Amino acid sequence: MVAQPPAGDPATDALPDALPIALAAYEPPAIDLGPCEAEPYASAGQHLAALLDVVAARTALAIAEAWHSGRTSHDVDGGLPCEREVLGLLGEDVGLAADALDRARLRLAALAARLAARTRATLEHVRLPFVDLAREFCLSPVATQIIICAAAPRLRGRIARLYGVLAGLAGRSACTDHLLEALVEAEAGHELDSALARELAPDAPLVRCGLVAIEPHADRLALVVDDVLVDRLRDVHRAVEIGPVTTRRLADRSFAEIVAPAAVKRALLLGLADRDPARPARIVVRGRRGSGRHTLVAALAAQVGRSIACVDVARLPRQQLARALAVELVRANLASAIPVISGLDGLDPSDADTRRHVADVLRRHPGPLAVRTSPESDMPLDPERIDVTLPALTATERAATWRDSLTQRGLPALDDTALDSLAVRFRFGAGTIHSVAEQACRRALRDDAPIATIIDDVARRHVAGRLEKVATHITRLADWDQVTLVDDMRDSVRELIGRMACQRQVYDDWGYDRRLQTARGLTALFYGPPGTGKTLVAGLIGRELRLDVWRIDLARIMSKWIGETEKHLAEVFDAAEEGQVLLLFDEADSLFGKRSEVKSSNDRYANLEVNYLLQRLDTFEGVAIMTTNLEGSIDPAFKRRLSMRLYFPFPDEEQRSQLWAAHVPANVPRAGSLDFNELARRYPLSGGYIRNSALRAAFLAAQERRPLGQDHLMRAVQLEYRELGKLSSSGRME
Repeated sequence: MVAQPPAGDPATDALPDALPIALAAYEPPAIDLGPCEAEPYASAGQHLAALLDVVAARTALAIAEAWHSGRTSHDVDGGLPCEREVLGLLGEDVGLAADALDRARLRLAALAARLAARTRATLEHVRLPFVDLAREFCLSPVATQIIICAAAPRLRGRIARLYGVLAGLAGRSACTDHLLEALVEAEAGHELDSALARELAPDAPLVRCGLVAIEPHADRLALVVDDVLVDRLRDVHRAVEIGPVTTRRLADRSFAEIVAPAAVKRALLLGLADRDPARPARIVVRGRRGSGRHTLVAALAAQVGRSIACVDVARLPRQQLARALAVELVRANLASAIPVISGLDGLDPSDADTRRHVADVLRRHPGPLAVRTSPESDMPLDPERIDVTLPALTATERAATWRDSLTQRGLPALDDTALDSLAVRFRFGAGTIHSVAEQACRRALRDDAPIATIIDDVARRHVAGRLEKVATHITRLADWDQVTLVDDMRDSVRELIGRMACQRQVYDDWGYDRRLQTARGLTALFYGPPGTGKTLVAGLIGRELRLDVWRIDLARIMSKWIGETEKHLAEVFDAAEEGQVLLLFDEADSLFGKRSEVKSSNDRYANLEVNYLLQRLDTFEGVAIMTTNLEGSIDPAFKRRLSMRLYFPFPDEEQRSQLWAAHVPANVPRAGSLDFNELARRYPLSGGYIRNSALRAAFLAAQERRPLGQDHLMRAVQLEYRELGKLSSSGRME
């Protein structure tokens, strides 16, 4: 059953202090070794060296036993082939190396006794990685012997050579199941064969937790240890990289300092407190990008001395995805980090096999794990999990987070007006705010610009980084002097601008937000013949609202891979909401077209894209303008979701005259007066073609080194008609 955040509770604020108790089930018990007077090891490295000395001595004893029994010996001249080896393998005491056997036994006993005594003395003062590993994974005495024997060839080259001698295969240094029979000592009263079989079973800690991997090796099985485990035994911590796609992250603030609803924190704590140690916690943290999901889990893990391991599934190979994910989870577990998995919402919903295999990997992981995802995604996890959502911050919460983040980094304090402007301009989550503040702090060290300017520029660059992969930033925006609109259209455009500028007053102050069932974003459709100024007016609106205008590149946003187009669109809409930019979908009919009857898989997936857009527009909080010449091709369901639909008619003669005048700058040298009315009467052109013709005429005049004259304008129009294959220059250029 999914744990939902409970209702508000006055006791919620005290719950973070109970977190260590809630997670106590995941901490191994302490070891009480009693008093000891032996000299402690000065470092973890000395302890590891002593462990390897014991492994080397145990291997030497096994080699001496093989010599003594005849299992490893030269044939006797005149004797039967391999006679001594056969007798030794049958257990008969040939007695060839009694002195070597005695020396090996004495050496092993001395080293083992010294190791035990000094380890007991050291644990009171120094942390020992090997002991921590045994405690964390609850390893038995036999299992601890297996793990150090498996890792020893990686840790000391001479032991690798000893393994090769013991196996009788020069150059073979793998720790195999056969070698373990000679190297491991069973507990009193237990059979070694059964003990080894029990510890190497798939459900035993060594294999289940990934401490060793068992791989075929010639006619036997080899035990392989991961690089992360080798580094841990050496007490060499991988500060950042744990695996190819996994990075370690430490908490940068306490759980109490996390900006999140008290109900979310309460749900996490109560859900963890109720967990059975045999069923490690599965946490799903939902929220938009930059909402602080990683930070929340990192603070949670820090309460019990753990870091988190951030695993990005999107960077794993598509083939064998589940197997690659299992490897990354093992590495996180070996690094004593709680894995936080991102990118599962990008799995193909139609690929049932991959989703099933991934769900099985997540189910089998022996420790707690968290999944970081979007609010609406479906996770391949068992229903019994802790599921919380980090909501978007209010403007007041964003302003407070900006203030705290800037203060923590020693940046000059902004006044309340500037903070409110930041909070309204950029709807960032707590995580993004801290990231932007950190970048602004570094830039302020080398830039003398006002801090408010630096923060605004860094924030804009953050939004641009998310959009520039699939969109183009339009920097040349029109103003009112460059557009010619009839009065009704001008009023409609001003209404559109006013709806965005007055949102806070109407929705918040006047209470209309409580009456709405959908989001309060602003979406408009501009339709009409080509060249009538649809894109130009969209830029004008962006200028008036002081929004960056990004034109969506449909070639880059569409993908042949199933689900990738929706992923790109989600990134675009999320970034637009965060940075308050204006999204411009030119030729929108190619993306927002009508759904068709499903006759093939192509039809089905095309309809899925349209369905996604319909759902996303219902929750969109930003500004988006769509332009099209084919209004009839737009799916009717989109039209119902639009804030406004504005028709751009073909300009009449008076408007065409005004357009000609607007596109010929006043400082252009002229050969007499220019008759724009005559041009408007003779040539029924829309604004886009008038702009092209006016510019063409200017270049004609400049090439001839003459002032711009009426003849240049007439010739430019004729050339424009001719290029488009028009036989007559008296009709519309459509």
